[in-house]
Amino acid sequence: MTDDNEIHSWQSLKEACFATLAVMNEQLASEFPDPILQLNMVDAPLARQLGQVFHPQDPERWVEWDWETLFHKRVKRQKAAWMFAVSVGGDFGAVCYGTISIEAGCVSIEYLERKLDAIALKGSAARIAIQYAEALAAYFELAEVRVCDPDPILIEFYEQNFGLTRQSDGDAVPYLFKKVQ
Repeated sequence: MTDDNEIHSWQSLKEACFATLAVMNEQLASEFPDPILQLNMVDAPLARQLGQVFHPQDPERWVEWDWETLFHKRVKRQKAAWMFAVSVGGDFGAVCYGTISIEAGCVSIEYLERKLDAIALKGSAARIAIQYAEALAAYFELAEVRVCDPDPILIEFYEQNFGLTRQSDGDAVPYLFKKVQ
């Protein structure tokens, strides 16, 4: 397992995130040649743009979080946090935020959103996010990937299509998980 001090290095995390992003972009280019899908690591200017594209007051959105605020309050302040956006033919269609926890032995997907009109990403946004999290988990030699606080409507879809398992707490499902090999 990766040494705890290694994850605390911002440079180490940044390098792992960008290396994983590059590999994922190569895979996506061969899988989705038209329109081209591309992962983009979120920085402050892109977070600002995403805050406009995924506007919190948009009636078409199913969620209420603000991606720009999430970036500034979580990604910039936590060493072990990451965020990427998926563009489809140059237009942003999905965003994902997650964390890496050496102590818990996992990479967690905390927030994931696909724009309703990003039809090319329907069913693929979650798969891309899970593959990215799996690659980070493998890089840091962590045991599992988690999808936190899943929408109850999507739980069966995630179980059937991505091999995730429920971590139940009574009727609630705080997260779904998948062991990384």
